[in-house]
Amino acid sequence: MLPRLCLTTTLLLLALSPGTVSERSFVVDHKDNCFRKDGQKYQFISGSMHYYRIPRPYWKDRLLKLKGAGFNTVQTYIPWNLHEPVKGQLDFAGRKDLFSYLKLCSELEILVLLRPGPFIAAEYEFGGFPSWLPTESKTISFRSSEPVYLKNVLTWYGELLPMLVEYLYHNGGPVIGLQVENEYGSNPACDKVYLQTLTKQFRDILGQEILLYTVDGPGKGMLDCGTLPELYNTVDFGGGNITSHFNLQAQYNSGGPPVNTEFYPGWLSHWGHKFPSKSRTATANKLDEMLAYGASVNMYMFHGGSNFGYTSGAKGNKDASVFEPHTTSYDYDAPLSEAGDTTMKYWDIRNVNSKYGPVYDVPKNSTKKSYGKVDMMYWGSVLNDTFVSQCGRRTKNVQPLSLEENKQTNGVIVYTKMIDEAGTLTVGKVRDRAYLVLDGKLLITIKGSSSNVSIGLMPGKLDIIVLSDGHINTGHVHMDNPRNYMKGITEPILYNSELLLNWDVTLLPLDSMSCFQNFRHESRGNQPFLPGSIYIGQIDKTCDSTTDTFVDTTGWGKGVVFFQTQNLGRHWPLAGPQLTLYAPGPFCGGAERNSTITVHIVEFEQPADHVTLTDQHNLRGPIDHSQL
Repeated sequence: MLPRLCLTTTLLLLALSPGTVSERSFVVDHKDNCFRKDGQKYQFISGSMHYYRIPRPYWKDRLLKLKGAGFNTVQTYIPWNLHEPVKGQLDFAGRKDLFSYLKLCSELEILVLLRPGPFIAAEYEFGGFPSWLPTESKTISFRSSEPVYLKNVLTWYGELLPMLVEYLYHNGGPVIGLQVENEYGSNPACDKVYLQTLTKQFRDILGQEILLYTVDGPGKGMLDCGTLPELYNTVDFGGGNITSHFNLQAQYNSGGPPVNTEFYPGWLSHWGHKFPSKSRTATANKLDEMLAYGASVNMYMFHGGSNFGYTSGAKGNKDASVFEPHTTSYDYDAPLSEAGDTTMKYWDIRNVNSKYGPVYDVPKNSTKKSYGKVDMMYWGSVLNDTFVSQCGRRTKNVQPLSLEENKQTNGVIVYTKMIDEAGTLTVGKVRDRAYLVLDGKLLITIKGSSSNVSIGLMPGKLDIIVLSDGHINTGHVHMDNPRNYMKGITEPILYNSELLLNWDVTLLPLDSMSCFQNFRHESRGNQPFLPGSIYIGQIDKTCDSTTDTFVDTTGWGKGVVFFQTQNLGRHWPLAGPQLTLYAPGPFCGGAERNSTITVHIVEFEQPADHVTLTDQHNLRGPIDHSQL
């Protein structure tokens, strides 16, 4: 049935001291089934937009387009691994500057819902967990009250939460609520002690006035495990019977408004799968239905943005035998495209929202520029001594250790060993893709889905080049043994059934090409292509920081693309469907780089002779699932 209309009485989510009413307040009215902002009935219409997936100079443009479409609130995750990539070293610089994002929201009079995890899912690298976390203990168990895990989470929150206090709504900031954990009811652990411990720390640091909430799918089993009576419990869904969904939500609250915390206007994309799309008409109609019902709604995603660098995650199962990495693009078929352009879906949604609140002028879409063909020349190998000295490091392992155990998160790791006699090599498990090279000749490519692969070898220098395709972000698989998701060689290597020990290891983060000082290129001559080959192309054209472009990688195989030294992310046109990578204008860099445009590609499977800088984005190319 329809929720009752709000009356003038306000009941706070948690009782305030007798006789005190904050001038600024955002609370749940449990009696009249609504939110109240400063004492007045309030329905939030929110859109998800992640600060770290958007170039910082474009934050304002994207937020104004959100507000222009009639959204009064923005929702964002806060990835732990983004801000603490190295244990004990916090980073909030540049695109990671959450606090400048919150200040901008406040200036634009946009409210904020925060989702600080610690698990965020979001098709994001490792679901937001730092890669160093599994190395803390061999028995660590994520998303539980296991002591080592919980201690690290509480330490992180002990740093983060105090910095958020000034941004809470009742303290003059834009933040009206924070989510505790994330769809925890989908986690079979069902550890209520864990949820209660997180909640206590939120309350101890943030106080009693701020709204704390949960989100779970609209199923009894999920809500049984993911909710607490002291939190406001919400649901997420993309379709179905809204009355049924909201009635179920109501059973887990003592009154309050219906809330859909994740309403899906599109869906996530994987390499080797068709790009997903959702009807704009169905999206607009369902949104209209929920808003007419009186529900507060957050659209996930309003604007997806990009998984720059190595920030895309992967779908998988508990032993990682199923592994389907997400594309670099996080377009999501959202109302605002990856490049920040309004779509027909955007205008349909704006028309709906205009029935329930004000809409505003919408900024124009950015200009897209086609710079044309860029010839790419072979420049050398990632194993070149000069390149390693500039952009990597070398170490030794007795038995091969994972990337994480070698204190690296993503990129490439190479295990090198001199083989003295003929025999049989057995490689137990690699993640995510290994290329076995003997004396400069590629012998075999091992996919992560394979294990216990054996191959005969002759004496020579063996290089095992392992490429990470991103850590699994699926929430229900993280619990029991997160070490299952480490990258590189994760099981002992045997030679003639004996342990093969004492490896030279080369670590190549490849986070950017700013380290690369353009050493003199090598002549490959008649040598065959090898994985980890560097290609560079330059054109004498001004890189216009006011316009965007797209790097078309059609014809290439699999690897990483850099634009003006910035890591745009992974390319994999052999698998599809994404053929172009978004290169935003601000990536053009400073004046010293504006006179030329430089593209680097580190290629692992199939080189080509050029890329094209085009004004058209292509996320719907051919697909080949067998490449996975």
